[in-house]
Amino acid sequence: MAMNSSFGRAYQRLWAANALSAVGTGMTTAALPLLASIKPPSELLLGTIAAAGLLPGVLLAVPAGLVADRYDRGRVLVVADLGRAVVVAAAAIALLLGSLPGFVLAAITFLIGAGETVFITASQSAIPSFVAADQLDDANGRLQAADDVGREFVGPPLGSLIFRLATWIPFVADAVSYLVSAVLLLRLPRTPPAPVTELHQRPTMAPAWAYFRSSRTLVVLGGAMFTLSLCGSAVLAMLVLLVRNQFSLDVGWFGPALTVIACGATLAGLLAGRLRARIPARWAISGAVAVNGLSYVALGTTTMWPIAAVALFAWGFAVTLGNITSVGIRQRVIPGDLIGRVMGIFRAALGAGGVIGALGSGVLADATSVSTVATVAGLLQLPVVAALAFGLPPGTGDVQQVRRDDTPAPTT
Repeated sequence: MAMNSSFGRAYQRLWAANALSAVGTGMTTAALPLLASIKPPSELLLGTIAAAGLLPGVLLAVPAGLVADRYDRGRVLVVADLGRAVVVAAAAIALLLGSLPGFVLAAITFLIGAGETVFITASQSAIPSFVAADQLDDANGRLQAADDVGREFVGPPLGSLIFRLATWIPFVADAVSYLVSAVLLLRLPRTPPAPVTELHQRPTMAPAWAYFRSSRTLVVLGGAMFTLSLCGSAVLAMLVLLVRNQFSLDVGWFGPALTVIACGATLAGLLAGRLRARIPARWAISGAVAVNGLSYVALGTTTMWPIAAVALFAWGFAVTLGNITSVGIRQRVIPGDLIGRVMGIFRAALGAGGVIGALGSGVLADATSVSTVATVAGLLQLPVVAALAFGLPPGTGDVQQVRRDDTPAPTT
């Protein structure tokens, strides 16, 4: 995953910091469920921890966008890393002294998720300041690929391994990863996003909401992202049961199933820039959604694991390509002084869709079957494909597009 030197030092620092902290997050992601499993088995505790990780995206995405538009985004990234470092370091100290109650594990998960919400919102808002418009898709893709590798491939197995040595070691390692990431980010060029007229007043959500509602592109994209998050969360919540019931495999294959998804996601991250250079944005994203929908239908209708493996790979590839294209469209369309707040609106929509999908999948599966959840999720994406293909204006998100009000992104 070689870094293109043409991106410039600022982006390279952001990429390195993101890659490093993703490994740390992956270690903690593996360690928290392992800690919960040491306690008396409780589906309620595991469910609470999972929900705690989703809630920050719903509750804090909009405030995170306000922060990203009010303060220098580089400093916001540093504070997010330092905050997460404090949380996991405190967890390590507590484990050295004893054990952590279940509600504390949920609180740790929530706080890490809160820092991640702020970090992602600020980083997506800052990228247009660091790279040229024609590099956005490649830059977003490489950042996503680094995140996938650290969070899915390197972090979890490493965290599980060192957890066996001592339960507190993954948290110390995660704290170190956040601290080193913060040091790298300290040297980012300043990107003060607020225009002169807003420097002495607090930015509000009103201009961001007004801009969002007035943009056909953003309204269509926002509705699509909410629906896709709902469908993806529903299928992911039922995946372990699909592995066991639909494909007649041992639940131990759940981990490899996630790895196949991550492989597809990583490949999409690496190829996104090249694909987007050849395919217009609205066709790239609508095509990705179509492939994603077909992968869900395949998972819900096949009992053959080789077909399921292809569907899982396609799922990861399509979701990541669609997400990278969506982020690139937003970065090109949204004015620089509103980008943090509007990005916050999108993250809140994604978080809400994820929570609703996770909860609704259980209800639907109980009333019908697990395979029905995957099939319905795939079919629900058909109208989304049509909305994106015919609802997005021609040229949306392509390199030659400028922001609607000709407001440039902040420069370094």
